[in-house]
Amino acid sequence: MLSAGQVSCIIPVRDRARMVTRAVASVLAQRTARKLEIIVVDDGSGDDSGQVVAERFPGVSVIRTPHRGPGPARNLGVAAASSELIMFLDSDDQWLPDHVEALLAPMEQGMEMAYGVTCTVNELDGGTFLIPDQGRGPRGRCLAALVRWCFLVPSSVAVTRRAFEEAGGFEPLPLGEDWHFFVKVARNHPLGFIPRVVTRRRLHPGSLSAAACRPRAVLGLLRSLRQCLTGDDHGDLIAHLDRAMELAAKEGHQWKTVQDWYNSMRHAGLA
Repeated sequence: MLSAGQVSCIIPVRDRARMVTRAVASVLAQRTARKLEIIVVDDGSGDDSGQVVAERFPGVSVIRTPHRGPGPARNLGVAAASSELIMFLDSDDQWLPDHVEALLAPMEQGMEMAYGVTCTVNELDGGTFLIPDQGRGPRGRCLAALVRWCFLVPSSVAVTRRAFEEAGGFEPLPLGEDWHFFVKVARNHPLGFIPRVVTRRRLHPGSLSAAACRPRAVLGLLRSLRQCLTGDDHGDLIAHLDRAMELAAKEGHQWKTVQDWYNSMRHAGLA
């Protein structure tokens, strides 16, 4: 069980100088008695993202690295963090004021990982939607549900350093490195869930989740998920991933975004 103390927030950023300042400000605006350590990992920005953060927020640690991708950038941030409780925030997202306190509740009851609800503002098509869908997420042993589709995002997750290191952190995958990490944690640990919105997420033209959803990347992710389950008694889940790979091979060329992929999975009864 975690004791009172510090929370480390890891924020990877690349070429988002204006957005990342809003992200950092949302952490500093938390209504919590916890000491917050903020580590921004500038992942090879071509703009002045890291410099802007360092100048505007002198108490924030900034790590600069050649472009490696969001997963390895988060790993570097965790390695530099000094606390046993890790939370993440993507540079184009914002925490709501009670984010930390909400996620602390299940963590202080012994959970190794917990998540809350994310409200996504869809700037591409208009409107908003919740992740998990309708704000209803599973808790406890969630591996089977998580293999079907990823219902949490890094910006709404808390994880202990122990569980993070046990899972080996994030892999340098071109797509879905967060989903892969969550599955690795869920193999061994139940998940806590807070049924309230704790994060505001923007889906905009520069979002990674709005980028092209290439069949090769989808198949690579699904194979990696399958590898996570090999050797354990997960025959049904492996068969599910095999069907998902068949779908990707058949229809993946039609998908432009992750949402297209999700819609195909739902139509096929796989998500």
